[in-house]
Amino acid sequence: MMHIPSQCPICNGKIEAGTTTFAVDLKSGLIVVRNVPALICTQCGEEWIEDSTAIQLEEITERAKAQNTQLEVVSMG
Repeated sequence: MMHIPSQCPICNGKIEAGTTTFAVDLKSGLIVVRNVPALICTQCGEEWIEDSTAIQLEEITERAKAQNTQLEVVSMG
């Protein structure tokens, strides 16, 4: 479970748990991952992804690269 800091280090706004969309352009293809768990500042919109989630995103990206996927859209939630 993600530890949620109370204030954004950038603008001091309130941080809440939410979801975001992660996209990466591999030049040979595009990967879009929806419903990625993240911490999001309600004031400035800055987003942070937990390390374990980032590892999952990296695995999805590596799998798509290995398969020469041109477009892949997946959901984590």
